[in-house]
Amino acid sequence: MPRNIVDLSARSRIIRDEPWHLHFWESTPGEILEFLRDPRKQLAGMGIEIPDDCRIETVIENHDWMAARTGGLAAEDGPIIVCNVGGGNVARGVYRISMYAHEEGEVGKYDKKLLHDPGEDAVGGARA
Repeated sequence: MPRNIVDLSARSRIIRDEPWHLHFWESTPGEILEFLRDPRKQLAGMGIEIPDDCRIETVIENHDWMAARTGGLAAEDGPIIVCNVGGGNVARGVYRISMYAHEEGEVGKYDKKLLHDPGEDAVGGARA
């Protein structure tokens, strides 16, 4: 089961008010292979319900890199994790997922310049 599932609509009033969902989660290469076989089942297992009339589109940003480092997605666990960002549904007839694989050692390694304070909803100080 994917882990570190974050509903970004729950984290920001601004995103929550938009007519679409926005989610993040991490998966193992084996979970990605299962996802590609039956995306609705795995999304439902995470609590993300997609109606039958909403199509699911998936982009693997570094497919070649991930396949080369996991034996064609055969490796079950690290050191490779796959970050997923999915959004859509509600007022849109599509739920799009972008996948990006990286080594586990990359987590927390880089300093990020945030556009606003983590306690704010947006640039300019709007609070949740």
